[in-house]
Amino acid sequence: MMYRNLFKCVALAVAVATMAGTASARQLAAVTLNAKAVSAGGIRTIALQRVEQAPRITAFGIVIDPGPLITLSAQIAAARGKLAAAQATMALARSQAARAADLYKAQHNISQAALQAAQSGLQVAQADQASMQAQLNELEARARTDWGAALAAAATTGAAPLSQLESGTQQLVEASVPLGESLPALPSDPDASTPDGKCVALRLVSRAPRAATGVAGPSLYYLMGAQDSAPIGTPLMVVLRGQGIVAGVLIPPSAVVWHDGQALAYRQTGAASFAPIAVPTSSRSEQGYFVPVGADTALRPGQRIVVTGAALVFSASESPPPAAKAKAAKPEDDDDD
Repeated sequence: MMYRNLFKCVALAVAVATMAGTASARQLAAVTLNAKAVSAGGIRTIALQRVEQAPRITAFGIVIDPGPLITLSAQIAAARGKLAAAQATMALARSQAARAADLYKAQHNISQAALQAAQSGLQVAQADQASMQAQLNELEARARTDWGAALAAAATTGAAPLSQLESGTQQLVEASVPLGESLPALPSDPDASTPDGKCVALRLVSRAPRAATGVAGPSLYYLMGAQDSAPIGTPLMVVLRGQGIVAGVLIPPSAVVWHDGQALAYRQTGAASFAPIAVPTSSRSEQGYFVPVGADTALRPGQRIVVTGAALVFSASESPPPAAKAKAAKPEDDDDD
């Protein structure tokens, strides 16, 4: 009913203009409403205030399965055992070959065939050791490539946090930042929460050596205590805090609408005119979306944005111009001449 009353009294003068921002923002039109439409729709604006905060990036977190890391650690331990056995075999073969050589030189106390057999045994033992060493090197390299230096060291030595992951007292979390974002420093104490809003504590392990599947930004590994345990695969919202202070404006959640996957806010450009502006969502909190102020930012302190009725303005922005409506409703003239 509210939408129907609004559009009955709306006198839209839609200006199709080039909008600053993303392609999604450019696909929408600036909107001019009359005073009656603004009142009927309950549209309210506020002036943006300058705020300062530490840089914040919202990362995509997920509880990951430590099973492959634990399995790899067991394979490394087994390879180390095989290498130790090969080293012992080679040491014995070297000793036997040296003794056979001494006996052969001492008035041929053994036959040449026996000497050659001992030397051959040494060569076989050396080849076995080299093979075992290569297998161990390959597993350790895979650990570094797949899991990074810190977790690879744990997998190689069995040290923490591998034992905690094996016992289930700690869980492994991977947090990935959006494409285009960077990590100037490693955030050690992020704010994290589960989909049901439960806050969880994370402890930094290291950078991940590769981006997570489906995410192109850099990733970090964290540990989550058993008291905050969640099933493997549980998504987490992780807010990473950087160093220093950044000035910007805070866009309230009520001001944001979504169009083709892009967050938008409506900036007031006249008494009853509004323009859609793209809102970056990489730095968000319960209070809203923080937009740093720079030379190329379209939202600045002092500007007014719609905080109540943004969905109505968005609907009007999507609506075709009145001229287009009239043209669509008017039938083409019949050619009776």
